[in-house]
Amino acid sequence: MWFIGIIAGLFIGALFESVPVALVLAVAGAFLLPRLLGKKKVPPHRTEAERIPGQAPADPVAADGGMVKLQRRVMELEQRVATLERRLTQGAGDSAVQASELPAVPEVALAEVPLPPAQPLEVQRPQVAVVQVPGPEVAPQPAAPEAPTPKPPVAAPVRRPPPPPPVPLRDRLPAPIANLIFGGNMLVKLGVLILFLGLAFLLRYTAERVTVPIELRYAAVALVGAGLLVLGWLLRNKRAGYALILQGAGIGVFYLTTLAAMKLSGLLPASVGFAFLFGVAVLSAALAVLQNAPVLAIVAALEGFAAPVLASTGSNQPVGLFTYLLVLDVGIVLIAWFRAWRVLNLIGFVGTFTLAAGWAHKYYTDDQYATVQPFLIVFFLLFTAIGLLFARRTLFDAPVQPAQPLATRALDTLRRAGRVDSSLVFGTPMVAFGMQVLLMRPWEYGAAFSAMALAAFYLVLGRLVFATQPKGLALLAEAYAIVGVIFGTLAIPLGLEGQWTGAAWAVEAAGMYWLGARQQRVYARAFSFVVFAGAVLKLLEATRLDAAPGHPLLDGSLIGPVLVAVSAFAMWAIHRRVRLDEGKGVEAVAGGALPWLGMAALTLLLWQWWTPPWAAAATAVLASVTFAVAIRFALSPLARVSFGMQALAVAGFIATLHRTGEVVDGRVLESGWQGAVAATVIALSVLGSAAWSMLQAHRAALARGVQPVWSTGNVVGVLAGVSLLHLAMLFQLSLAQAALLWPLTATAVLWVALRMAHFPLAALAGVLQVISALAFGATQSAGLDAAGAPAFASLRFWTPVVLGLAALLAGDWLRDEARPRASEPAGSARQRWANAWCAIPVVLWTPVVWGLGWWLFGMLDESVRVLDRHGLSVYVPAAATAVALVTSALAALVAHRRDWQQLGRATIATLPGFGLIAAFCIVGGPTLFYVPSSTLGWIAWPLALAWHLRLLRAQKQWFEAWVLTPFHVAGFWLFLLLAARECQWQLGRVGAEWSSWQLLGWAIVPALVLWAMRSRALLQRWPLAEYRGAYLELAATPVAAYLLAWVWVTNAVSPGDAAPLPYVPLLNPLELAQWLMLFALVLWWRALPTASFARVQPMVAKGAAGFTGLALLTGMVLRTCHHYAGVEWRFDALYASWLTQAALSITWAVCGVVAMVLGHSRRVRTLWVAGAALLGVVVLKLFFVELADRGGLFRIVSFIAVGALLLLVGYFAPVPPKREEAQDASEKSPTEGGVA
Repeated sequence: MWFIGIIAGLFIGALFESVPVALVLAVAGAFLLPRLLGKKKVPPHRTEAERIPGQAPADPVAADGGMVKLQRRVMELEQRVATLERRLTQGAGDSAVQASELPAVPEVALAEVPLPPAQPLEVQRPQVAVVQVPGPEVAPQPAAPEAPTPKPPVAAPVRRPPPPPPVPLRDRLPAPIANLIFGGNMLVKLGVLILFLGLAFLLRYTAERVTVPIELRYAAVALVGAGLLVLGWLLRNKRAGYALILQGAGIGVFYLTTLAAMKLSGLLPASVGFAFLFGVAVLSAALAVLQNAPVLAIVAALEGFAAPVLASTGSNQPVGLFTYLLVLDVGIVLIAWFRAWRVLNLIGFVGTFTLAAGWAHKYYTDDQYATVQPFLIVFFLLFTAIGLLFARRTLFDAPVQPAQPLATRALDTLRRAGRVDSSLVFGTPMVAFGMQVLLMRPWEYGAAFSAMALAAFYLVLGRLVFATQPKGLALLAEAYAIVGVIFGTLAIPLGLEGQWTGAAWAVEAAGMYWLGARQQRVYARAFSFVVFAGAVLKLLEATRLDAAPGHPLLDGSLIGPVLVAVSAFAMWAIHRRVRLDEGKGVEAVAGGALPWLGMAALTLLLWQWWTPPWAAAATAVLASVTFAVAIRFALSPLARVSFGMQALAVAGFIATLHRTGEVVDGRVLESGWQGAVAATVIALSVLGSAAWSMLQAHRAALARGVQPVWSTGNVVGVLAGVSLLHLAMLFQLSLAQAALLWPLTATAVLWVALRMAHFPLAALAGVLQVISALAFGATQSAGLDAAGAPAFASLRFWTPVVLGLAALLAGDWLRDEARPRASEPAGSARQRWANAWCAIPVVLWTPVVWGLGWWLFGMLDESVRVLDRHGLSVYVPAAATAVALVTSALAALVAHRRDWQQLGRATIATLPGFGLIAAFCIVGGPTLFYVPSSTLGWIAWPLALAWHLRLLRAQKQWFEAWVLTPFHVAGFWLFLLLAARECQWQLGRVGAEWSSWQLLGWAIVPALVLWAMRSRALLQRWPLAEYRGAYLELAATPVAAYLLAWVWVTNAVSPGDAAPLPYVPLLNPLELAQWLMLFALVLWWRALPTASFARVQPMVAKGAAGFTGLALLTGMVLRTCHHYAGVEWRFDALYASWLTQAALSITWAVCGVVAMVLGHSRRVRTLWVAGAALLGVVVLKLFFVELADRGGLFRIVSFIAVGALLLLVGYFAPVPPKREEAQDASEKSPTEGGVA
């Protein structure tokens, strides 16, 4: 009905000759006509029970159909069942439950209860259900229960047709109201309550307005402190803790008041304030002693040491200060001794020396030495005595256990003596000596003599303690002895120069170690290691670097390294004699470092005697001698030292290398033959050690019948030695020459590695290949190769070729090594060791890819260079094709002869290589548009095609068929593209640019190939016989899509110019080719297998073909108007031409009529509907396009012709019947299929 409204509106609008009016009337007709003439809605279908008034449904659940009623019904049934169970439990008599009271309910599963709107089952209720209750005299038997009472029969449910679903409320309401109600707009309310809290201003300090004098204010505060102190004293017996807090607060108030009166207000002079502070400290100490309160004692001590600082006026009075400190310390010592408050000693020690050091740093001058020195000695003796006395008080009863280790005894002593006494014992000499050094500044050897005096004092003190005191103080005596030794050791650098200090320390360490080993004193041996470490540091400190050319690298003492080396070896000999090198303790580790330090000292001499290259060589020679000695006397630690020396030699040699400022004779490195000899000596030294280890591993492997396992040292030595041999070449060869030579030496290295089963050495051969490639790249980037070298005779050509050939030779060796691993039995004997790693795919593939890559690079680069030199760059594509073809042929031949799987599989890159050459010719070739037959391409590309097909057949021995399928398809596309380009160029010479001839050239060859592929003769021959699906489906489908796209594109953009031929509709080259393409596509589609993915449905294929044919007819009409009516070939011009519009309307109408007639005659409704749709488009086009041509003849012709055609088709070709109605067509009247 709406369609009739649109037609009526368009017709009325056409009478007004206005497109906008026609549009408005068409919309109005489509909206109003169905509402004015539309049928009323049929009432919904009702069941029989619903049609009979007054008859209720049999089941209330079915009548209601709601979930609420259903749940209510279930609850009622559950209550009745519960009542029945309760009565059975109570043992009611033989009673019959009537149907009105307890209706029988059949068992219905929950899943059987239907949800609305489904109709529930109708249940037929029995009239009476009798429940049998057993008598009380019969007891139930669990083993044999009674048979259950049979259930009454249930009538089969009767199903009724479901009622129509109710119309939802949303559908019964108008759309705006429904959207408003059910839209569910949710309002988001935002409310944030902001509270602002005002900040009050601080009240001004009212001290300035107070009228009370400042003296009275201080006095009032002091009275408050006194009150707190008195109150705390009165409460000392009742509440001791609270009383101590009050007393501490009172003392604090006294201190603060006194400080404020001195520093802030100036009410008290410094002397009076100092006296008052001292009195407060004495009062605090007295209160602490009287009440046994160590907290007050600590506060008093801190107050006493703080008083000089707080009351200081800046005057320099050392006698008063030190006297005050001495009195304070004596008081602290007395309190600590009688109350055992040892922490006071530490406070006194820290406070005394802190104040003394602070004064000395700020005020001390040399003329005050006589005043200060006695006080320092007194303080030193005082705190030394304190440490001795308090330690003796704790340790004199301790039993001696000399069998315990030193660490255990020391920890036990420290635990019992405490941190305070230990700090005084060891801290006093250190701090006192620091201040003594300050006093000894005017004298050159004053510090040394002071250290010697301290050493003597502590040695004597240790001896006296050991001899006169109980044995519990033995460890304390040893501690004093250690302190004495430390200061004796310290006196050496203070009195001697650095080199002599190191030498003396080294000798002292050796003697001390001998004594500690003899007396079995672990700490003595440990201290000797510390001293020896100091000797080494002093030796290094006295050694300087000399970077001047031609000079030794190091400059220093000669006697120092000798004495350090002798001492180190002496200590190592003692260490080994007493068997202290066994185990993994700290001393064993330290002893293991002695040979390293000894040889390091000797090596230091070599670098002080000779220039760096020769020093490195001498180090290598010394390492070889050391290694020989280690092997001769079975000194394995010394052998490891020799390895370290060799590493030092290599690193030192490399670190001192220098490149030549200019390329002199092509050399890369300086030093010439001297550097080459030094590198060779170092390499031979390293390789000698590695060869000995390889010999040992070889013998062990032969003895056990297994493959050798190379140690890490052997691997490092071999790699370093071979690398140095190659580095030595750079002293006499240029980088370009080395890049040519190293691949050959790498091949030799690989040969040795394969014979010795030495995988790291084989890896080094590969690294040498990479380094050669990098060196070659560096020479090319620097332009070191001569540009005028003859063809195929320069290093630029031979280096990559040698790289490639060497890599391929290595790959063949690796293939040969891998083959036995795959074929020989596991237990078979071998003539030489196997290399299991050769069977790894990466190892087998890398030399093949690397070698072919460099081979192709060398050949292509040299070919391009030679052709460019002779002005023949246009022949580069043909030369590249020839190189790729020859390389592929040789690789295939060698792979077949040598049974080389990897090389044979590498030929798979032949087709991608041809593709890259073609892409280069198209994109970056010497000409803008590449022609395959130009510049010997007419020979190269046919040979490439022939070899491609021959190679595909040969590759079946290396690949499975599915692997080669993509290459069949890709090769088909590549050579088809080249042939199409050649045909396009040949036909393009006939006409002008972008004429039909050029466009035709791009499609002739693909169309002919597509046409020929359906030939039975070709389908029975290789490769189509074996790869039919690949060619006919995978390869041809994109070609078919391309041809279809070519048809559409050329039909849309080409005007059909085919000069010198005139344009004749349908008989010109372009349109003939287009119809040929369409016919070829149809034939190809028909040749596809039924199950092919490329075969679309017949209906889709016919529709696409018909639509394409209509498009071709449309293009033909447009080109006809262009050529014969002079309409320009532009979209706007063609659209504005009323002749073109009329011709299109008539043509489309004729096509639609033909389709409808054929559809009617063949009884194909789809074809008839397509024609009708096309006529509908024509009708719309008349109203929306031609209607605007007011008064035009073409519009009249269009309307008359289309109208006449519509009348004819409506009479002669009505809609055909459906297939199921075809058998009843004879029974229908002729008018039933009238005008649609």
